[in-house]
Amino acid sequence: MTHGSPDWVRQVQVVITEAEPKVEKAVTKLDRLITTSTSYQEVVSWTVSTGKVGVLKLVAMESSKYDKTMFKLTIAGEVQFTDGEVLAPLNLQWPDVRLAAGAVVKLEAKSTDGTSVTVDGAITGKEVG
Repeated sequence: MTHGSPDWVRQVQVVITEAEPKVEKAVTKLDRLITTSTSYQEVVSWTVSTGKVGVLKLVAMESSKYDKTMFKLTIAGEVQFTDGEVLAPLNLQWPDVRLAAGAVVKLEAKSTDGTSVTVDGAITGKEVG
């Protein structure tokens, strides 16, 4: 008998440890592009930090002249849309798109005909780890 238990009783030792909580950092990227270029130019982008997992929540876009602006959105190397015509401010929301370290979210815009356009873009999310 050990520890006061009968011989037929096996003892199991259970150790409970708490893992360190994952640190979360909010990500908010805002920027503006003023252009007359008919080639895509970056409005705003986010690159997930090394050693972190990114969680994309929202990409927002608006223009001073919607009828003269085209948008392109790329997430982690995959073009979501190109030559997208937007008629009013657009907010694209995702509940939990997870991105690997180094992944890039990039919103680009261009003028359809050389007219000057002012484009605002926003990306929100978080980095975990």
